[in-house]
Amino acid sequence: MNNKVFIAELIQDLPLWIVLFMSVYTEYQNDRVFFASLVLGVLATAYILYQMKKGSYSYETLFDKPSEALPFLIYSFFLLILLIILTFQDRLYMGSIVWLYVIMGSIGEMFFMRKERSEKK
Repeated sequence: MNNKVFIAELIQDLPLWIVLFMSVYTEYQNDRVFFASLVLGVLATAYILYQMKKGSYSYETLFDKPSEALPFLIYSFFLLILLIILTFQDRLYMGSIVWLYVIMGSIGEMFFMRKERSEKK
């Protein structure tokens, strides 16, 4: 996997980790820090979507190497489980914005994955 895309994947999750931290340690909640990390995450997501549009990155690329795919899937699943738990406990900081960010990024990635599949057929 391209190193820039790997870094972008990590930066894309930065707002989620910031929110998890701020949800657990409420004394550190800071809107500026959250929104700064959100801007970085949106930029990273835009870069990933751009790479997908160019055709230089897809999840098939990731799954070509199972040794990279399995940890990525476990990491993503773990992160989502933590977000869901905090949401149901009504402790997730900026919950609506976080879920909007997750859903919009996922929709964007699914759009390019479906487009790529239809072009291959």
